[in-house]
Amino acid sequence: MTTTAPGDDIALALIAQDIMFLRRFAQSVTVGALDEAVVPVFCMHNYMCLIIHESHRALRQVAPDLADALAYDCAPAIERARHSVKLYDDKYKELDDVGADFRRIIEEHRQEFLGNTWLPLARPLERDGTAARMSDT
Repeated sequence: MTTTAPGDDIALALIAQDIMFLRRFAQSVTVGALDEAVVPVFCMHNYMCLIIHESHRALRQVAPDLADALAYDCAPAIERARHSVKLYDDKYKELDDVGADFRRIIEEHRQEFLGNTWLPLARPLERDGTAARMSDT
């Protein structure tokens, strides 16, 4: 007789598979030269964060005691990295929509970080090299 709710055992099995994938990935990139591990880890970082964040969130629902035991540091940073994957996983977005998202992000960053220096000598250095390239698109 099982004490878990229907579907919880499936969720736990899927979480275990994701964790085993992360373990195999980490093991495979560290078998060779460690300086060669940088690129695959960099490419997979946000997806690893997605797996960590989503698995932990599911564990809080399915096995709260286990989730507490597996609590991890840097949860806000991991959540932000996980959310960055959403930009590419939205099945309703077209390529132009993703480009528009990047243009919006760039414009918001320009408004926040450019043109606000208080030191007059630094103003010529406060410029964005992407401004000319973005105006071409």
